[in-house]
Amino acid sequence: MPRKELPIFTQLPDIPTPADRLEEVGCRAEPGEISEEQKERWRVILRQVPVVVNNFYGDPVVQWRNTLDKLRRLEESRHSGAVGIILKGKLTPEKVAELREKKDNGLNLVTLISISELPDMEGTGSEHRYENIRLLEEAGIPAIAYIRPMIPPFNTSEEVVNDIFTRLGEVGCRMAVTSGFRGDETLVSKLSADEHVQWAMRVKVMPGEIYQRIKRHAQASGVQLFTRTACAVSAATGESRTYNPYYNSPNLVKCSELNCPIQETCAPLPAPREGSLELIRHLGFDAEFIPASRGVACGISGEDRLKCPSCCTTCYFSSNIPHILVKSKANLGDLAFVRFVTGMMAMQPGRNDDGSKDVGRVTFPAFPEIADAQALNSWWPMSRNIKKCFGCKYCIVSEYYNETGQDTEVGFPPAELVDRMFPSNKPQREKLD
Repeated sequence: MPRKELPIFTQLPDIPTPADRLEEVGCRAEPGEISEEQKERWRVILRQVPVVVNNFYGDPVVQWRNTLDKLRRLEESRHSGAVGIILKGKLTPEKVAELREKKDNGLNLVTLISISELPDMEGTGSEHRYENIRLLEEAGIPAIAYIRPMIPPFNTSEEVVNDIFTRLGEVGCRMAVTSGFRGDETLVSKLSADEHVQWAMRVKVMPGEIYQRIKRHAQASGVQLFTRTACAVSAATGESRTYNPYYNSPNLVKCSELNCPIQETCAPLPAPREGSLELIRHLGFDAEFIPASRGVACGISGEDRLKCPSCCTTCYFSSNIPHILVKSKANLGDLAFVRFVTGMMAMQPGRNDDGSKDVGRVTFPAFPEIADAQALNSWWPMSRNIKKCFGCKYCIVSEYYNETGQDTEVGFPPAELVDRMFPSNKPQREKLD
């Protein structure tokens, strides 16, 4: 059955207030003993959270042993959600075989290979990246071409875009995600990006004519194009809906225009995953499920994205769709975590990307001692910042988020959160040097 189309609003409504809510369901969970059965139900929920491995400063191939250890930990925790590896480094047949073994052992593995054709801005070449895709596809591991950042005038010409998709077609690439560039005035000036484009730090910007060029060449080469990571990852791993609420922003993500293969089944859940709201509340979040029956989808498009102050995945204008209202103090990382756990959009009126460097940090109000968790827009990262990477000039991690230069670990298998909440149940494991 085709999904029910939501009406579209094309102008920003007023920020919703409590009086605008259709109905509020639920209350704070009562304190009490948590059974082992309940803990395991929470682990099952947390195993569905999308995880990315070593996506901070330090390509996963550069720190391969550490990458494999993180995959092992996810495997041992019986993680079931998507596990992403985003890379520029060169894979060998031996490394691909190691990834295939992890997939055979049950990891829902997906790779995203950076394709950018920016030789003067990156400290590694391009040839091996196409070969990476060929090796991965032949091994049965989903390999999504990550065509980003697209920065006019450096890699957006007709000739460059045609060459990218010609080569992707030759190596058997089936899916690609494309996006623009984001950066503040300092980074834009350093790169000498097109001064006629209105760049921004909080949003990846791509001029409309560049998008149309990429779309045309993707169609000609038989590559399914996406504009959002979560949509591509969901399609590549066999899901029927995206794990981020982009079904609320069809004009922005170009669902129909790009003929998204899951658009007919991609729609909001009618209610949070069973037991997920209880987990969120036990962690200390003051959160309520707001059901709705008069849904209104966002009408913002990529061309006018900068006009909207809200983040798409935490949109506080889409008040008439089912969502989780977080009333306690929260940043975007907290809201992303609530979204990943419950399976539906979490929002807080007026909560935007404020530019702070800890915008993705997750703070569990009832467990402040658990301080090494983050949630990005598309992923729960299990990552290590290291001193060595490829030194890409456009990298916002090196520019803004890697000040110490010291090895810093962030994240853990999501199901381990339950063991950290109840330390007496925490399994022992050896520390990897």
